[in-house]
Amino acid sequence: MRDTPNKSKRQSPSLRTIFIAGRSRLFHVIREVNLFSANPFWSSALNHSEQIVSTRLFLFLLIFSLLIMIIYASLTIRTHYVILEQFSLGDFERLEPRYPTTINVRCTHVSNSHQKYFNLSLKFHEICSSSFIKKRWISSLFLDNATSHHILDFRTFTFAQFRGLGLLCRTARQSVHDAYRTFNSTHLTTNHVLSRNHFTEISAVIINNFLQTLVANEKQMARLVSMTIALNGIVSALNTNYDIHLIPSSRKYATFNDTYFKENQTSKSTCDCRLKENQCSYPAGVFHNWTLLEIEKVITSNPLSHFQVNKR
Repeated sequence: MRDTPNKSKRQSPSLRTIFIAGRSRLFHVIREVNLFSANPFWSSALNHSEQIVSTRLFLFLLIFSLLIMIIYASLTIRTHYVILEQFSLGDFERLEPRYPTTINVRCTHVSNSHQKYFNLSLKFHEICSSSFIKKRWISSLFLDNATSHHILDFRTFTFAQFRGLGLLCRTARQSVHDAYRTFNSTHLTTNHVLSRNHFTEISAVIINNFLQTLVANEKQMARLVSMTIALNGIVSALNTNYDIHLIPSSRKYATFNDTYFKENQTSKSTCDCRLKENQCSYPAGVFHNWTLLEIEKVITSNPLSHFQVNKR
């Protein structure tokens, strides 16, 4: 009776033995797992070892695909829309940096004129507000016998140049004001509120396009006027681009285009008013003792003037 418990204790397996046996069984099942059917009707052309390898490859790819899907789902950003019925400009500027791609604030007015956003200050050259374009100053320069002076004498054309400068200032001022009124009446269209940085970028582009268009239009108009004068052969009353002379013993007049030396005064470098569309320039001055210029000769400052100014 005393030996019976000892024998039963030696015969009962220990926990370690059970764990080792279970682990061995699990490894054996994993090594021998086979998803191919044992039914002869569905029998595969693969042998037993090939079926096991194919099953392992299938399970590996299946687990790998599931892991990719789980990782992708965990990294996907879910957007939750929150609608605010009332908010201030401060709330928008606070939320916009945090949600730059998802924040969307609809505008009650889709289209607004530039006048509501921009306030441009028009500034003209100080010469256009000086006394040099006033009637009093220009009238003081007028000479009845202006053409009796040397053609390079500034007294010949000063009156006309300051008068042309005044006309240029008035034309430029009117053109700029007209373009500014057109700019103010142009509308900026957007269906949602723009961020401050985005609006600043758009404003810079709009203003830059306005300035470039304004300058381009003025240059085009000046070019058109210059070409009209040149191509139509309009003669200056001051004889600065063409000379009109009476042919002796007849009632006919002959017209000769003026030719100037360029500033280096070399015979190989001349400027023909007819060929250069009246864009020749030459230093002018004051001439007291001079002789009548020869027809079809290059105009030069001979004798030299007492002082020089740029003539165009």
